[in-house]
Amino acid sequence: MSEPSAARRRPVPADIFGGRLTGAFLLDLEVDAVADHAPRYRTITFRSPDLVAFDWQPGQDLMFEVPGEAGVRRRYTIRRADSSAGTADIDVVLHEHGRFARWARAAVPGDRIDAIGPRGVIGLRPDASHHLFVGDESSIGATFAMAEALPGGATADVVLACEGDPPVKPPLVAADLTVTWLPEALVAEHLRSVELPDRTAAYIAGERSLVRRTAAVLAERGVPNDAVSTKPYWRRDQPNAPHGEPAKE
Repeated sequence: MSEPSAARRRPVPADIFGGRLTGAFLLDLEVDAVADHAPRYRTITFRSPDLVAFDWQPGQDLMFEVPGEAGVRRRYTIRRADSSAGTADIDVVLHEHGRFARWARAAVPGDRIDAIGPRGVIGLRPDASHHLFVGDESSIGATFAMAEALPGGATADVVLACEGDPPVKPPLVAADLTVTWLPEALVAEHLRSVELPDRTAAYIAGERSLVRRTAAVLAERGVPNDAVSTKPYWRRDQPNAPHGEPAKE
């Protein structure tokens, strides 16, 4: 690839997604490396001049054009990025029938893919006294990226649904972080006993029914709606819509 130069990065034209992607760019990415942490869990590192001086916030994502699938996009949270080196990582759960997952499973260094980013508005709440992250394997990248951004002295609970052994180890963070891995069937009951101090901010992401059950439990426990951020990434009963998220009902 050519030498990095942030000047070549292209803003998303206003006619794409109705001009709702202010601050996002068209990205021409090349697979730099892949790393498998478990049979179904892979990290892909992308490199590009478009990622030099790339300004993003933990919790934001990249929207990929799925190669060979015209008009089909999928969104993956940025796990980490190095704006000096021009690289960015995403974590992918290799679902057997996922359109992007099929590409990701076969990806090798040198493969190219188009993306749009950074995207997303869910981020850490600086006024929170405590942080609660709830999700499944698909939300590990977002959860750990945000947890790593917490300052020293912050406290956080991470509750992740996982069947079998966790695919990755929790990161080393400055905050006081407690990570709990549980079968999905036990998540709701566990959340009924987790300590939730005043001004707890909750971030819920993953399969849609898990997101909905978790939000209901937190509402029962009196957590204000405006302190809860929810993001369904996928649905167990149907593929995502072409725009990369579960279809709206």
